[in-house]
Amino acid sequence: MSAKSAGRYAQSLIDYAIELNKLEEVKQDMELVASVCAENHGLELLLASPIIKKDQKIKVLTAVFEQSIQAVSMKFLNVVTQKNRENLIIQIAQAFIELYKAHKGIVTAEVTTASALTDEQRKDINASLQSLGKTVELKEAVDPSILGGMKVRVGDRRFDASLRKKLNELKQDISK
Repeated sequence: MSAKSAGRYAQSLIDYAIELNKLEEVKQDMELVASVCAENHGLELLLASPIIKKDQKIKVLTAVFEQSIQAVSMKFLNVVTQKNRENLIIQIAQAFIELYKAHKGIVTAEVTTASALTDEQRKDINASLQSLGKTVELKEAVDPSILGGMKVRVGDRRFDASLRKKLNELKQDISK
């Protein structure tokens, strides 16, 4: 239920940001809110606590974010808190970012390699993934256990060209 509520709040915020022509600014604000809340466990606990009153939570949110985010984003955080949904702020911010990416036609490609990518490899991967017809955002991970090659995941599509997979396939072929 909470993911559904977070999605509805995020959709309302994105619609409002588009209406005000402040989509980019609000996206930056939601990225900041999500990262600050995720990095500060105390803030996360404060927002989730039923013991702490709404007005105290609003004061803390104001002190933390007022100087760094747009007025529309601050007002939104206050409304969410007034509606007793402050425990969903991180989820709302993350849902907003996903909705923003969908709105802008951005897909995230998770690329796992045995060693860090060079700039040229990054450029080649981006060029290959442009065939999806969308803007591609690379999320890189290093996993030495794949030995070589790469694994790519875009949405629910997976492509495994790792040396580990090829060795496992060869091993299965030999054992037949």
